Formats: sequence, C-alpha cells, structure tokens
Amino acid sequence: MTGPNLLIIGAGGVGDVVANKAVQFRDRFGTITWSARTAEKLAAKAAKVNARYGATEGKPFITTEAVDARDSAAVKKLIESTGASIVLNVASPYCNEAILHACLETGAKYLDTALAEHEFTIDIPPNWYERIEWPLRPEFKAKGVTALLGMGFDPGVVNIFCAWARKHHLDQIDSIDIIDVNAGNHGKYFATNFDPDVNLREVTEEVITWDEGEWKFIPHHSVWQDVTLPIVGEQRVYSMGHDELQSLAVNFPDTPRISFWMGFGEHYMKVLEVLDTLGLTSSVPVEVDGAMVAPNRLVKALLPDPASLAENYMGKIVIGVDVRGRKDGEDKRLFIWSTLDHKENYEEVGAQSISYSTGVPVMTAALLMADGTWDPKTMVNVEEMDPDPFLALMPDVGCPWQADELPTDDTWPYAEGQSASASAPLSAQKAATDRGAT
Repeated sequence: MTGPNLLIIGAGGVGDVVANKAVQFRDRFGTITWSARTAEKLAAKAAKVNARYGATEGKPFITTEAVDARDSAAVKKLIESTGASIVLNVASPYCNEAILHACLETGAKYLDTALAEHEFTIDIPPNWYERIEWPLRPEFKAKGVTALLGMGFDPGVVNIFCAWARKHHLDQIDSIDIIDVNAGNHGKYFATNFDPDVNLREVTEEVITWDEGEWKFIPHHSVWQDVTLPIVGEQRVYSMGHDELQSLAVNFPDTPRISFWMGFGEHYMKVLEVLDTLGLTSSVPVEVDGAMVAPNRLVKALLPDPASLAENYMGKIVIGVDVRGRKDGEDKRLFIWSTLDHKENYEEVGAQSISYSTGVPVMTAALLMADGTWDPKTMVNVEEMDPDPFLALMPDVGCPWQADELPTDDTWPYAEGQSASASAPLSAQKAATDRGAT
C-alpha cells in the first residue's frame, strides 16, 4: 500500500540524515522529494543517497526540487506540485515561518526541529513560542492541520522523555535537568556542529532558565556543574537557555525548575571567549567599509562547514534527562538517556552524531504521522503527544535509549565506559532491553 507523499526541506547535516532514513523506510511513503535552495549541491547529495541504497538512474528513490524556503508562496507551490501531505522542515529556523504558513494553506502536516527565528535578532524575552508559532495554533486547529513543533533530540526526544517519566513513573516532577554532552573529537582547531550563525548566537546569549516557577536570567556560561554520565564519564556542563525550556515550562506547570545544560571543553571555551569578547559572535550587523555585515557571518565564512566534520569525527555523544520527583509519596529520580557513536553514524549515512541524533527523531515522528498514530490535527509541542509509540519505534529507526533509576541525592553512580548502574532496578533495565537500547 502506497503511503503519503513526503517533502523534506533542508539539505544541511540533518537533512542528509533525514533523506537517508526516508529512503531506508521508503516502503512507508509514496514519493520522497528533497528540496533546498541550491539545485546543483542538492542533486549531488541525492545522487549519493540513491547510490547508497541501490536505486537505478532512471528510477531514483528520492528526487529533488530547488526552492527558496523563505518564500511561502514558492513552498506552497512545491507542496502542491509534489502532492506532499507531510512536510519535514529541517532547514534553517529562519525558514520556519514561511513553511508553517505554506502548510497551513495547503493542509500538509508540518514538523520542525527548532523554534522559528528572525535574522539579526538576539536576546528574545520568553516565551519564545509566543512570537511566531503559538499565535498560529487557532488557525491550525480550525483547519484541522497537524504541526509538530521541536521534533529533534533537544528539543524533541528530551521533551518526550519527560512526558514518559510523567506518564509512567512520577506523580509529581520537581525538577528537570536536560544534559547534552558531545564527547567526540573532529580534529579541527575550532568548529561548530551545526550552522555557526545559529550556534554561536545560541551559546553566547543571556541564559534564560525556569527556576522557582518563573523565568530567571543569568550571564552565559556563568553557572556550571560537573556530572558523571554513562559512557562518557565526568563532564563539565554549563547552564544555557534552550528551545525546550520554553514549552516544558508551560506543559509541565507544576514543575518549579527546568534547566538545560551543555558540555563544553576547555579549548572550545577559550576560543569562544576571545570571539565573544571581540564581538565576533554577534548577529547584529555593523558597518564595514560602507557595507553592513553581521560579525558572526564573517566567522561562519572562515569556519569549517559542519558537514565536513563527519568523516573524521570520533567518539560518542550522550544526551539525557535527569528527572526528580515523587511516586506514591516516595522520592524518585530517573536518568533517561541515549548515546550515539560518530564513526558508526558516519559509516551508515555519512553524517556525524549531532546531525544523526536530530534526523532519527524526525524520521521516527514522520513514520508515526504517516500511519496516523500521531495526527493531532492542530499545533502541538511534542511533549503533548503520547510518548509510548515514539519511544517504542525510535530504536528501530536508529537511536536506542535507556532509563536508569538513580540515587535521589546529587551523586552519579556511573563510571567512564559504563552504562546502567548495577543497582538499577530490573524494570528499568528490561524497559531498555525491550526497546533495543544498549
């Protein structure tokens, strides 16, 4: 039986993974169209994907169409010409608004991986979703059009981990700590794992975090902690503002503290400090010889293309959620996490784990959209959906996960190279095994 036609918009690192995964699961879809701005570059990428899975020249598994994704009318025309009923937006967040409107007009189901953004804008006050996405929710609901917001890993899977913990393990959630560590090494002096324009702004903006039931503001990289995680061992992580806090604070209204932490090495922090002190991380244009130039665009032009990092990337990533609360009146703490290996992911789809960890959740959700399991016919953030079918399917698409019960104090019962602690309850270990986790 032929499934719905699929349109993928965006050909960066995440787009590469999504295109590969779409072809791996091509029996679930009708046509698969891959779209981005630059036709020649896109065609070359599609040729590699088709060749990887044995498509013939006259009968490709995935076809391409060039489009300016910031032009809503052009995106609408492309949706109509391809007959796409599912649109996976893995393009720049600057494109979100145009693609959202095109889906609203055509009725195509929409999915993105990050909040919509406007260029040359920094330090937006919370709630970030109230600027572009959430004001459109009444229209999506009135027209019965599905839009899944923030369906990467963080945001995305971590939100779903929180929903799973609330559904199955905790009556009350007191705190959520999302922890993202990339312990890999790409061999470059300095590079960002995704678009430097977005990445540099993200890591240098004022930190907005949810604490004591309200938004708190702190200087970037001013609050840190050392954690000991499975697989990657002891890591220093820094408090950061991040997309998922903006929706979790609303959808988990009884949770007084929700924080996001990201790992940074000493060398990275030193280079970043110099760039930031000189103003080179700013996205606000300055005049240079009569031309207006955003400093971070200059840095972007000098840094390695994130896609070029994949071939030599070694090591692993660990992303998880430390959730604390109570069940039946007893204190309880869970660490729900996933790990991926850069080399393994490159060998499979030609991408590093940062891109892979975003692309796999996108395709997992796309499969649930395709068979109707996830079809709310309105706009939602992913933690509003039933987490069970997603977490049951994600390991089959390529990303295992695991839940460990930890001591309720601040200790981490992991040693470098280990996964679940020996004292983790059998139920947690069995749940992980049943879902294909390692």
